[in-house]
Amino acid sequence: MATGTVGAFALVRADISDTLPGVAIAISLVPPLAVTGLLITVGRYHDAAESALLFGTNVAAIVATGTVVFLVYGIRGAAQESGLRVGRFRGWTLAAVACVVVLVAVPLTSGTVTVARDRALAADARPVAERWAAPGDWQIASVEARNGTVVIGVLGLPPQPAPSSLRAALDRDGMADADLELHLVGGRTHWCPADTDTCTVRNAKHG
Repeated sequence: MATGTVGAFALVRADISDTLPGVAIAISLVPPLAVTGLLITVGRYHDAAESALLFGTNVAAIVATGTVVFLVYGIRGAAQESGLRVGRFRGWTLAAVACVVVLVAVPLTSGTVTVARDRALAADARPVAERWAAPGDWQIASVEARNGTVVIGVLGLPPQPAPSSLRAALDRDGMADADLELHLVGGRTHWCPADTDTCTVRNAKHG
């Protein structure tokens, strides 16, 4: 939004260099678009979609804020007074800009809600994991949540604590609907689905 505002402002002011809008817009659009292409090349399509969303977000913000700046400055009226040919201004133009903003806002809002839920889930799961690991002097290396799945890294010496007891502890604390992925020292990964009291072992490369 700042890039679109500054770029449009520079275009309507004769005392500001014309190179500023191009540079400002380039640093907002080129990096995410380049990353999208690189990620597609290596087959990371989900990450490519995320960077493409960033590109689309920047485009929508630049177009929307630029439109507002031009309207505020009355660019159309100034052009007509100068004898320049100006096309008709139709309502569907603003509607198109609004549609682009809405199309970008929907996945952004969904992503924001998911991130907020994951952070809250990780914050709730950490004290439960620490209590579970304390009797065996194991250490909780990391606690995070990914799309509703609690991912916990644990360090310590054998014998290892039972993953199923952590699954049960999470269930008692109101996290029964969250899957559990537990990474133990030595590369072993335990997968404990929601609504179950059993865990299965996965190889590290599949964890």
